[in-house]
Parts: sequence; structure tokens; C-alpha cells
Amino acid sequence: MAISDYMEDLIYRVLVGEASVEEREEFEAWLRENAEHRVFFEKIERAWYTGKYVARWKNVEMSAAWKAVEHRKEQRQRRHFRRIGWSVAASVAVLIGITWLVGSWEEEIPSSVVAQSPVVKPGEAKARLVLSSGFEVELGCTNGDTIREKGFPILNGKEYIDYSKQENSLQGDVVYNELIVPSGGEYRLVLADRTVVYMNSESRLKYPVMFSGKDRMVELEGEAYFEVSKDEVHPFIVRTERLDVMVLGTGFNVMAYKQDPRTEVTLVKGKVDVKSGKINEILTPSRQFVMNNENCEYEVKTVNVATYVDWKDGVLNFDGMPLEELGDKLGRWYEVKFFFTKESLKRLKFSGAFKKYNEIGYILSLIEAMTDVTFKINKDVIVVNEK
Repeated sequence: MAISDYMEDLIYRVLVGEASVEEREEFEAWLRENAEHRVFFEKIERAWYTGKYVARWKNVEMSAAWKAVEHRKEQRQRRHFRRIGWSVAASVAVLIGITWLVGSWEEEIPSSVVAQSPVVKPGEAKARLVLSSGFEVELGCTNGDTIREKGFPILNGKEYIDYSKQENSLQGDVVYNELIVPSGGEYRLVLADRTVVYMNSESRLKYPVMFSGKDRMVELEGEAYFEVSKDEVHPFIVRTERLDVMVLGTGFNVMAYKQDPRTEVTLVKGKVDVKSGKINEILTPSRQFVMNNENCEYEVKTVNVATYVDWKDGVLNFDGMPLEELGDKLGRWYEVKFFFTKESLKRLKFSGAFKKYNEIGYILSLIEAMTDVTFKINKDVIVVNEK
């Protein structure tokens, strides 16, 4: 469809978050004006999430792409991407956050996987709450009645539970609950101190219904992002099988799956102290602690934190990730297993980002288009073949 230079630039500003309030209103009016406008933008948006973090695509020279971008800025005249050579157009798209040629979107994606995409649907908000008595409550279907734990109220929402609505104080010994998020699930938890915990698939968290004593300790297996309520007197401690993370008030991600080869702590804001045996490392924002789970060797490095925490905001983000690890992450969310027909395919790397609520066939189609593999869906098993 035809679209003006001005509207093309406006869409770009909306995608990168640079549009003013007035421009956002103008953009929303444009969407309502014509159903085709919304369809067009949805294609652009899907491409944006796919290409936002891609560094290379089809081995194109980035310098050539930059020249193409600069030329486009100078000319300020609209060019349909399909009129530009495929390689240059794709590179320009990568640099502005749009990986696919909008006009060619459906034509270029392999149909072998797309045809099967309805087979495997994405995960959803679901979890199981284990009370101190051992009684279990299934969470996530609908808003439920307030749960009572020894008289203490637990607000039961559709996608979260909240312990911060304190009416009474528990007496006697500390009472613990456990939140278990299965494969294909995610859930949010507000602790009694108003700390917010975003839990990923195949994760479990043990925590006190109310904090008491000199610290606030929880025990994690799996992956979770923490937004810790500040309390300089009572440090917050996340205990995993191999390490402890101590904070006063901050935002950070911990990935500690038992079967994974490493444990990661990624700091978004604030400061954390990572301890494991004789190891004691202070992290500052954008720094990541990575420990080998087999030999306990570790490194601390600077990373793009979005790659590691976007999952809590509905985006699956992969930056140079081996397909074997990518398969593990997709498997947890979509409740599938990946089978590689050749060991070498596990080591191939992929970069890209997707909305995590897409069906898996759609995501696999895009990965196929940017790598040398094909996928075949067989119920809950994804077979990975070489092209």
C-alpha cells in the first residue's frame, strides 16, 4: 500500500519511542482511519521485534548499509524496500529495527513451518501455590477469592498474587509458601515487603509469608526478575543452589536452572553482592555475573541487560545464542523439546527478538529464514534439520 514519507517517519518514531504526545495521537488516528493501516503497521511491528537486536543478516556489509541509510536521509524521498536490492534493503531494515521487507513479509517466510504453527501455542500466566499446610492452589485461570494463610490475606489476581495487603501479623514461627511455575507458564508475585518478583517458566520460589529478623531471604530455582523494595536495615537475599545474591533495593535477574551449565545474575539498576563460597563480587548496573555450574569458575562482564530481562515484558530476546540454548528457552515457554539431527546444528548462533505470545510456528519460520536449518513440528517435539 502507498504510504507517505511523513507517515513512514512517524511510524519509525513510534517504534523507537521518540514520538511526542501529539504525534502519538496523530498515529492512533491514522490507525483508526483504515483497517489496512492497522494491518500494515502490525507487519512493521512484527518485523521490528524480530530485527531490533540483530547485528548481522545474511552476511551483509554493515558499511554498505550505513551508506544506504545516509543516502535515504539525504534524499528524503520514499523508496519501496522491494525496489532496493535484497541485501542492502535487509541491512537498512536491520539498522532501523525492521528486518523484513514489509511488502514481501508473507512471500519470503518459508511455508513448511507456518502451515503447522497452530499446533504449538505460547505459554500463559499459570502457577501453583503451596501453602504451609501443604494445601495447593492452582493460579492463573481467573481472578479468585482471597487466599488465607493462617489468617493472613493473599490477594489472588488472574496473573499475580499479592502478600502486601497486611491486615494481621502472624504469630509464632515464620510461615513459608512456595510458588511453582510450570513449563509453559509465567507468574508475578508481590511479597509482603512490596518486592515484585516476575517468575519465568519451570521456576519455583520459597519465601516467608511475612519477613522477620535481620534479613529478607527467599530461595529460587529457575529464573526470576526482582524489583526489590528498598530497606537499608534488612537486606534482601536470593539464595540459589550455588550462590547468594544480597541487595538493599534494586532490579536484577537471576537465572539458576539446575540442568543449565551456568548460573547468571544480571543487574539492571542499583547494586548487588554475589556470594558463593570464597567468591564475593559486587555488581553495578549492566554488569553480569556468570558462573560455570560444573567447576565454579566465573566471570563478570558488561552486557546489554535487555537481552536478559526482556522476557518479563513479553519479548524473547536472543543475542548470538547457540540454537541448543535457544531451544531450551523456547522449550520451557512452549512446552516442547528440540531434537537436533546433527550435533553441529546445536552450535549455530542466532540473533533476534520476538513477542513471546506468538505461536511457535511463526517464530520458527523467521529463524529458518535467517539460519541454515529447517524445523519440523511433531506434536511436542521440534526436529531441527540442516537445509
